[in-house]
Amino acid sequence: MSDEDERASSSILNRVFSSCSDDPKGSVHRAWGLSLIFVLVYFVLAVIEMLNVRSAEGSNAVMVAACWTGLSHLLLAVTGTFVLKRFPTSFAVGFFLGLLVVFANQNLILFAVFHSYAFGTPKTNVAFSGLCFFLAFALAFFALLLGHFRNELVMAAVDVKGFPKRGGSRGDKADEEGYRYERT
Repeated sequence: MSDEDERASSSILNRVFSSCSDDPKGSVHRAWGLSLIFVLVYFVLAVIEMLNVRSAEGSNAVMVAACWTGLSHLLLAVTGTFVLKRFPTSFAVGFFLGLLVVFANQNLILFAVFHSYAFGTPKTNVAFSGLCFFLAFALAFFALLLGHFRNELVMAAVDVKGFPKRGGSRGDKADEEGYRYERT
């Protein structure tokens, strides 16, 4: 990507997220909390969809897809919360961004599969596919928000809560477990 393209896309994101720039960390956490609500609703609806497909003797593959995506979204919720609240290193935030993009694409595919699926309750199929479509865009929007403010969230591994500094350079005192202490 050229410098001009990067500046243009950055300028657009700056305009879109200008109201969030005063408190970027809080904005990301609030947006993730809202996403968590939709993920929990998605899980419940995925279980209902699986049961409806099963009762209508639908495809086992579609039944497994509904169940698996519900469970994988729960894992996404746990992983995302852990990354954002406890371990926001550069690698972890980048990994989480990649997961968000994959799940957004997966939800678009599930929207196409369940939108006109013949088995199960048509209302449940449409509700599930609609939620897949909405969640795809919600996760994509959150990925844009997180990607835009990642520098304000990322901490060095030694700065993360609960992870003491290990090792050290010459002259630093270290105990038997390798934890470093500053000279006084």
